Amino acid sequence: MCQNKKIDFIIVGQGLAGTLLAYDLIELGKSVIIIDTHLKASASRVAAGLINPISMKRCIPAMPTNYLTTAFNRYSGLEDKLNSRFLFKKSLLRLFDSFETKDLWIDKYENKQMDLYIDKFCAVNTFSFLKDEFSSAIVKPAGYLDLKEFLTVSREYFKENRMLLEEKFNFSEFNDRSVSYKNLKADKIVFCDGFRIKENPFFDYLPIAPTKGELMQIKIPSVENFDKIISKGIYIIPNDDYIYTVGATYNRDDLTENLTKDGQQFLKDKLDEVLNVDYEIISSVAGVRPTVKDREPLIGMHKEFNNIGVFNGLGARGVLNAPHFSKEFSKGLISDSIYKFDFKTIDRFH
Repeated sequence: MCQNKKIDFIIVGQGLAGTLLAYDLIELGKSVIIIDTHLKASASRVAAGLINPISMKRCIPAMPTNYLTTAFNRYSGLEDKLNSRFLFKKSLLRLFDSFETKDLWIDKYENKQMDLYIDKFCAVNTFSFLKDEFSSAIVKPAGYLDLKEFLTVSREYFKENRMLLEEKFNFSEFNDRSVSYKNLKADKIVFCDGFRIKENPFFDYLPIAPTKGELMQIKIPSVENFDKIISKGIYIIPNDDYIYTVGATYNRDDLTENLTKDGQQFLKDKLDEVLNVDYEIISSVAGVRPTVKDREPLIGMHKEFNNIGVFNGLGARGVLNAPHFSKEFSKGLISDSIYKFDFKTIDRFH
């Protein structure tokens, strides 16, 4: 890649946010260079990629309906573009923890239009390998994104098209006045650097609250082709035959990529509350999510430098809401006038 060039956008970070934003800007006819280096604790590289339209505790929509439609359409379109498969549409089985919870869901189904998401209710003990003594409900559409595959094939695409600079961004070599980095000069730069935004001198004032999550991959030898995502305090996502991803934990104190004894024990205890059969642990991994206390994204432009932006803080539902946020933010980035977003931006902190 020739670095002595003028481009439209520099994007720092090739996680979920940076990858989607790059695709959107490219499709809007803009030139893009991504600066990224592999980081072990990156949230995108270890997330399970769950796409769940409902808040399990309160049985309410997690996001506006159009977010879900946008997500499925976007990932499906990128599968065609990249000639790969990373989107898996699967219904979600919500195991109730009490009959009171079941009654709440039935009330929402009958009176609060949650029939848009709840397909049906199952009788108690419908699934022999699960502890479903309080019955369950099936939610759809739902699914998951294989983030590792999505980011890997996307990285290859960016490399092949000379859009990727593989290195850690060095702030000492960035000129904020001219928006230049080494020999690259751009109209705008957008930081999609995850929880490491705390080390970013332009956006370290934003109230990000990083949360470490641990996942586990297990094998259930007696369950071959169960194709529903299971939810009861944790989620269990079917991958290949007999193989499932289990998550997740929440830890605000330890932000390393190291597994913790407490985190792994939490997942084991939850599995014992869900499964009636034996399982084997294959592997475990940890990552840090760039969550925000008010659960709104960190999207927008710097309060003093209007050509320096941030796209971050997508949180636990990042796979679901990122396509909509990215689509709208990319339009705003190239707009000559003030663009009206349907979500909160970082202007709320200015």
